Amino acid sequence: MVRSGSLLVFAVLMMVVMWALAASVLIGTWYLTSRGEGLVWPALGWMAATLFALSAFRNTAPGSPPIGCVLDWFAFLWAETVIALCVIAVVLTGVRTALRTDDEKTDGEPDGEPDGGTGDLGRASTQ
Repeated sequence: MVRSGSLLVFAVLMMVVMWALAASVLIGTWYLTSRGEGLVWPALGWMAATLFALSAFRNTAPGSPPIGCVLDWFAFLWAETVIALCVIAVVLTGVRTALRTDDEKTDGEPDGEPDGGTGDLGRASTQ
């Protein structure tokens, strides 16, 4: 069985696009987790949309190949895994940052010490 050249080019292009999308989500994840911005909902929506759009994109492959084809092993399954792990990392980092920010707001102390703790005593500590 021989595939046509255009079919092979399209399949390779699909794999490149899947890896490019996974790389863009990975770069976005690095940016969001290193900045400590909390939950950035538009970014999470974009990442989740990419996660679910890949399966629809995979189904447009010529000849509708079954699950487990070369396209899946070289690109689709890996890209889905990378994107899913990135979404989880962004959510966990965002929740942790949001909780830390909420604790600072309710605490009233920027150092994380509860009110009445043994933190900075202000001018009295320098006398």
